[in-house]
Amino acid sequence: MKTIYFVQHGLANTREIDLKRGLSDIGSEQTSKVATYLQHHKIVINKICHSGKLRASQTAAIFSDVLSIPNVCELNCILPNEAPEELIKQINSDAVMYIGHLPNLQKVLNLLLCQNIDNKVLSLQNSAVACVEIEDTTASLKWFITAEMS
Repeated sequence: MKTIYFVQHGLANTREIDLKRGLSDIGSEQTSKVATYLQHHKIVINKICHSGKLRASQTAAIFSDVLSIPNVCELNCILPNEAPEELIKQINSDAVMYIGHLPNLQKVLNLLLCQNIDNKVLSLQNSAVACVEIEDTTASLKWFITAEMS
């Protein structure tokens, strides 16, 4: 069985403020809050993969710093409009956190949990973490934490 963590990047600045759409101050604070919550609950994460977009790499850096995870990499299949099947094919290790974007991550969760890209079990939110357990071809939602809950 594999335990996988899916995170929508932290709240980003608007294009009017920042053309590269880096994390806003609120996005950084919320991400730090969630990462600290995971640290206090001794959640084990071995690797963090992010899309490479600035807001996702900054979110990954916060989780990496707070949780002391040195193994961080960029993965193109987490970009917003990538096919969800491409990320699902990459899931082959336990305790990996994937930090990406809508609509991609939402579609990945829909496929994993409902086997249907259009059936939504939960709505991702900025900085929120969905913990999914995958065994063979079956996946189940173990827990979901938002910044407001942490």
